[in-house]
Amino acid sequence: MTRSSAGVLPRIRGRQGYVRTLQEKLDLQCAQLLERRKPNTPFAQRITTLRQLGADLARMTQICFDGIADATLEQDYQHPATTSARKLIRRILRALDLIKVGLGEYPRRIGIKLGRRTQKLINLCNEVQETTLEHKQDIDNGVLLASVLINSALKRLVEQLAVVGESLIKTDLGHVATLDNYDHLRRSAATLNYDLDDLKVRRLALTRSGSAIAAISHKNSDGQQVLAVYKEGAHDKITEEVAGVNHWRGVDPTLAPDVLAQASPGDGQSSLLIEHIPGKTLETLLLEGNEAGVQQALKALFKTLERTWQATLTKERSQAKFMQQLAKRLPDSRRIHPEFFTPVLTICQHRCAGFEELMEQVARRESRWQAPFSVLIHGDFNVDNLIYDKSEKRIYFIDLHRSSYFDYVQDISVLMVSIYRLQTLAGRTRSLMMDAAQRIYRFAARFAKQQQDSFFEVRLAAGLARSFATSTRFIFDKKLASRMHLRSRYLLERLAALPSHDEETFKIPVKELYSE
Repeated sequence: MTRSSAGVLPRIRGRQGYVRTLQEKLDLQCAQLLERRKPNTPFAQRITTLRQLGADLARMTQICFDGIADATLEQDYQHPATTSARKLIRRILRALDLIKVGLGEYPRRIGIKLGRRTQKLINLCNEVQETTLEHKQDIDNGVLLASVLINSALKRLVEQLAVVGESLIKTDLGHVATLDNYDHLRRSAATLNYDLDDLKVRRLALTRSGSAIAAISHKNSDGQQVLAVYKEGAHDKITEEVAGVNHWRGVDPTLAPDVLAQASPGDGQSSLLIEHIPGKTLETLLLEGNEAGVQQALKALFKTLERTWQATLTKERSQAKFMQQLAKRLPDSRRIHPEFFTPVLTICQHRCAGFEELMEQVARRESRWQAPFSVLIHGDFNVDNLIYDKSEKRIYFIDLHRSSYFDYVQDISVLMVSIYRLQTLAGRTRSLMMDAAQRIYRFAARFAKQQQDSFFEVRLAAGLARSFATSTRFIFDKKLASRMHLRSRYLLERLAALPSHDEETFKIPVKELYSE
């Protein structure tokens, strides 16, 4: 770009091996530094992010090599936008010099500066491309194509600079921090009456939706004394969660964590600062095999549900339409396990209805199985959304963006299946999980009897069939996924063949479903 000569190309290409050597050295040194270190310490997190920074820089070099390969012609040629292109390259080189400073001191400050420079460099890239296209009538088609391709490579290079900037921020603040959410984090720190420099940001969870959930603690603490929880995600989802939290806290102020602050920058993303809830999720207690903890958590859960269901019960009938829910999510499960959802099964010339045929048969019956009342439900009642505080003997609900007045069987069926799908095969732990699911069923059945809900069992069977089938999309273990699918099919077959006069006396074979 600066010499307009093909003679420099071999020298540039010759650097590829050296780049690979440097990256391998970096990976090796990082692996040695992480050996015998605890994974969640500040030191380990810094080394991990430095390793990622190396990979991001290597990606920049690969963009350069690819751009040269695409834009090489047999003869020397003058780029039609040489002046502005050279200006762009000089500024890119200055940005690379900044990275060297960031590695030594002030990585966060340099990362933010890189992010701000990136947009100006993108504008300059667009200017180079526009100038190139203005000369399209004056230059050879081959030169035009090569120039356009190298311009595109330079733009990708600049975009990668922003990624490198984020990596620098993460070496200081952790994996949750990005150029986009840095201002969110800074405002969250101000809400806690701290400067962000005084705080540590540690990832708490990885969600399927891509939301970031992090613990904010003081740098001088050991990281265990969490000041608050930071959560970011799509604006609509965050807004729904705030509404759900406020609704539940209106029923019971101690049931959900308080929202300390909400930020909406207008880029389609929002963030929340939430009161930190001490304790462990029901999922953690189950996977630990903590029998006493699970029993205490379930006891607290049943008291909480009984109280909130009674407090929010309305006489408005509700229709869950489990088969309709299943139909919406079935394509995702079919993509992961296509062999589970064959149209028709034939066993020794005996025809078995296909999975979707069974769904249609059950759907036609579902309209008769309405719940005689509605209650406020969680809407995403998984084991990782229930926190038990042992010291207070209290259950908390989190992730409340799907809360609504609906059929309580929706929550019960989701919770029972979320227990079954936990991927542990340890005999004692698995037995504890199966027992917990059966206890949840017995509690819900007692509540249904008190409320004279005569179609509870058939609705729960439909809800379990729905959740067993749709949850297979999260399970790549074929054996576990197959067991879940077969339970779903078994329940659908039972419901499809059930005479209408037996619907109110139907009983779910819970012991058979929850035995391994």
